[in-house]
Amino acid sequence: MLSLEVRKRTGGAEVHRVNSPALTVGASSGNEVVVRARGVAGRHCRIFEREGHYHLDLYKGVEAVNLNGREFTGGPISVGDRITIGEATLIVLGGRPSVRPLPGSEPAPIEAVAGTLLTLTTGPQTEVEYRALRLAAYSLCREASSSEELAQTLADFLDRELPPTEWAVGQWTGGVFRPLSSTFREAPAVPQKLLADARSGERLSRVDTVTGMFSFLVEPDVGPEESSAAIFVREDPKLAARTLLFLEELVQMAGLAMRPNGRLGGSPAPPLSQASEPPAAAPSAGDLSAVLRQSDDLKKIIESVEHEVIDRTMRRVEGNQSRGAQILNISRGSLIAKLKEYGIPDYRYLRRERNRRG
Repeated sequence: MLSLEVRKRTGGAEVHRVNSPALTVGASSGNEVVVRARGVAGRHCRIFEREGHYHLDLYKGVEAVNLNGREFTGGPISVGDRITIGEATLIVLGGRPSVRPLPGSEPAPIEAVAGTLLTLTTGPQTEVEYRALRLAAYSLCREASSSEELAQTLADFLDRELPPTEWAVGQWTGGVFRPLSSTFREAPAVPQKLLADARSGERLSRVDTVTGMFSFLVEPDVGPEESSAAIFVREDPKLAARTLLFLEELVQMAGLAMRPNGRLGGSPAPPLSQASEPPAAAPSAGDLSAVLRQSDDLKKIIESVEHEVIDRTMRRVEGNQSRGAQILNISRGSLIAKLKEYGIPDYRYLRRERNRRG
């Protein structure tokens, strides 16, 4: 199966998974991968398997494409390649060609075939998959016995569950990032711009450099003298907006677990499943810290995290519902319904105060 992400200059992205030894790409609806963008011919190119490799060939009379920024008229392609056709870009996320061994011989491991695409996860696509990720992450935060163990577990978890990236999980103290676990090939170096943004109060900052897109996430609402959780990531490919929201939730859960008054450190309270009595009162949906410490109810956990993320986003955009819906990757109607459901205040007053001061 071959996985391709199609991005257009006008915006938007979609992932195509094709379980076929050959496929065609073009603007016509008869193609396996339909790309309607300026500069894309009706049938522009063909991707097919040959001897354990994937190859790309152009149809006669079409414009040459760019492969990773250079003109390309055909040949082998591999994972991570960016194929630009007119005003559209195809990113090869993963695939597994059909390697047919000779009779009587053992099939070679897919990793051993030079130039072969490896099978790679493209990350969660649906809300159900994201909920499963939240539940798994919550369990990891509850079960780890130290900050170092949690950081190692989360780095491995992120490396396994999300698209091919490099991760560093650690602590943010006094404006300094201390990685506790990392999947970077070299020591992770956070760009100075991201550090400056975090010191100024930004909890999610991103920068696009010659070596890739980097993001730095810091746990919100933590005092300047107290350590907070942080995640540093080099994105490859660029992470979806919904994935970044999940990472914001994860860094908050990790921070609660790492601090002495959370699940980790000192004398932690036993998991709810082992407690002799339930909590005296159920925590409110907006009290994220209480929910994480006292409940294994996934519905309450998700509602609490959702309330926190929506509230923080609407405060950040000063009540602009259209912009908030875009950041949250939901429709404006869904956002309005959730604002009413959770009783989130109308933050447009922040904009009015700012205009009055100005």
